[in-house]
Amino acid sequence: MPQFSYRARDYDGELITGRLEATDRGALERDLGTQGLIPISVSEIRWAFDIERFKSSFERVSPDDLVIFTRQLGTMYRAGIPFVRTISAVAEQAESKALKKILTSVKADVEGGSTFANALSRHPKVFNELYVSMVEAGEAGGMLDKILERLSTLLEKDLEIKAKIKSATLYPKIVVGAIIGAAAILVTFVIPKFAALYGNFKVALPLPTRILVSISIFFSKYWYLIAIIAIAAVLSFRFFIKTGRGRAWWDWVRLKFPVFGPLSLKGSMSRFSMILGTLLKSGLPILMALEISGRTVGNVIISAEVERIRNEIRGGRPLAAPMEESGLFPPMMTQMVSVGEETGQLDEMLLKVADHLNSEVDYTIRNLSTLIEPMLLSVIFGMVLFLALALFLPMWDMVKLVQDGR
Repeated sequence: MPQFSYRARDYDGELITGRLEATDRGALERDLGTQGLIPISVSEIRWAFDIERFKSSFERVSPDDLVIFTRQLGTMYRAGIPFVRTISAVAEQAESKALKKILTSVKADVEGGSTFANALSRHPKVFNELYVSMVEAGEAGGMLDKILERLSTLLEKDLEIKAKIKSATLYPKIVVGAIIGAAAILVTFVIPKFAALYGNFKVALPLPTRILVSISIFFSKYWYLIAIIAIAAVLSFRFFIKTGRGRAWWDWVRLKFPVFGPLSLKGSMSRFSMILGTLLKSGLPILMALEISGRTVGNVIISAEVERIRNEIRGGRPLAAPMEESGLFPPMMTQMVSVGEETGQLDEMLLKVADHLNSEVDYTIRNLSTLIEPMLLSVIFGMVLFLALALFLPMWDMVKLVQDGR
């Protein structure tokens, strides 16, 4: 289907530009008319190199931009400003060019009679299923301002956790990078000189030295092959984890990995509790809320368990019983859910569970360096010991040979 670029004006006289696919020019003009836009010019895009298209492919809406947009939209809407005008004002204040374009399109769709949720759903790369579903629930329940406030809080907490994990893992990343860099320098520059020195003596080299020299020779001769294999391995791994089977395997590994596994599980459970509690508080039925929260929890193993629990609830069982049977959910969580079901305050209990798990995640992140330190020290000690044995054992043998010659 051909793609067209267009320039049009809305009923307020504001200039709107964009790109759309259509069967022909007339179909696009009719589509713009249904959106409340008056076409000024429409031209078909030929598949030559388009610098603007190339530049726009690199434009992204950052999570920070999305949080600011959601917070501003909720505040202005709560103040009683007309919704279309609110979107226009937020779009003008947005620093991201990509977000400006998307909001302009969303505004045009809303003016053309589309609901806000439907307009957002046309941009899934920016507004995910959770975002759209919560907005849809807010529009249906007449509490869009409250939903936007909860959404912004949820997005902010997600960003906060990611930032803390990134900060806590910075030190281990630097240490591992330094180890790899030091090993590469030794193998490339230092070891060959030692190998040439040892070659001048009629001495049998120890096993660690022979291994190190062999690694050095292999790297110097076949470095390009190693680079190709490494790149191919990374690309193959990324492709594999995008498949259903690969994603399930990787999510299972993430849950079982030392230190990071429990952290990942707590983070996923915290997110699940917060999303489910927020959706229930927004008025969504529990089956629909479980379906949405299960798909947006970020781990297919947990998502599969949530879907199983959802089927159990459809059969008439309470939420706490299948959660406890799965063995995946923390006992504290199942107990709080059981109390919430008995008292009719399931949404409030889930949000309290999310807060509790968040505090545990924060504690684990603060102590992440301490937890990882023994593993890092073991790797560093093993590497230093191996290098010391490989480099100095032959020297001791040569000293003995010289002493015996005397």
